[in-house]
Amino acid sequence: MDVLKSLQKMTNEAEELLRDNLEWIERYSDYAKKILSNNDTIKKVRSFFYEPRPLYVYSSISRAKNAENERLVTFDLRYRGQSVADIFYKKDKPWLKTKKNTDKFYGIEGGKTLEWESKDAEKFRGGFAKYPCRNNDGKKNEEHRFESALLTELSKEKGSEKILKNIQPVRLAGSRFQMPTPFKASKGKPVYAEHKGGGIDLLCRRNRKLYIFELKDEYEDPINVLRQAVIYSVFIHKLLRTPKAKSDNWWNLFGFRKAPDTSHPLQINAVAALPIKKENDTSFAKKEIKVEGGSIQLHYFYFSLSKTDKVETIDTSF
Repeated sequence: MDVLKSLQKMTNEAEELLRDNLEWIERYSDYAKKILSNNDTIKKVRSFFYEPRPLYVYSSISRAKNAENERLVTFDLRYRGQSVADIFYKKDKPWLKTKKNTDKFYGIEGGKTLEWESKDAEKFRGGFAKYPCRNNDGKKNEEHRFESALLTELSKEKGSEKILKNIQPVRLAGSRFQMPTPFKASKGKPVYAEHKGGGIDLLCRRNRKLYIFELKDEYEDPINVLRQAVIYSVFIHKLLRTPKAKSDNWWNLFGFRKAPDTSHPLQINAVAALPIKKENDTSFAKKEIKVEGGSIQLHYFYFSLSKTDKVETIDTSF
């Protein structure tokens, strides 16, 4: 079967699954309402501490929707994509709760609760400035490292410092996060999994359009990678065109001032993000898959990283 026909068939299947399983509408509506309601509280707590590079602050939909007051606001602190501590707020100040396994590879005792401004917490954060080796706990961890590296590069604010201009990752109340979907897509076909679905590796904005990155830490067939990105793109497209799921709120959460006119077709961009090699498949670039009320455009994003996880070169179709 032709590649585009195969992707179109898969897209149609994903759309049908969303029509047949409507529980996601109320669930994502609830997510959006609660997160927007908690947004000011989350941002207030976030303002009480800085992001100590090369450590980065992450949140999640579940953390944000449950942050009804300052005591319930929590963040995940990661090093090269790997979680090393939780940040929480009590007694009018931020605290660190270090992961128990950090002492195995940072030489710093883990499993401790530390006041953010304490000397022990400062020592803990400072230990990462030398870029120590991470705890090697498998393939998934490597993909998180690559994901963190791309987020760092794409998050730069000055165009003169960016390897790709006019792009920013979507953030959740100022923090990095992974947008969840109701689909499992790792085997290249859509499986409806309710709240146990997969998350989008990188969700970005560029020129008022959304880009759904599926990332791998080794080169593989980009078409197989695109299958995952397209399945997740089908959901985001449907979410942003479903008023009962609070689509206007989701546009706001994704960083747009207002939702575009629904009379115009909506394009979502699906991106295969892979380490660069000598001969990269670009044959699918900018081809489109039809969805109800718009399209999904296909893209590639090939890149190379330095030993310190800096993005050195890219080759992309956008």
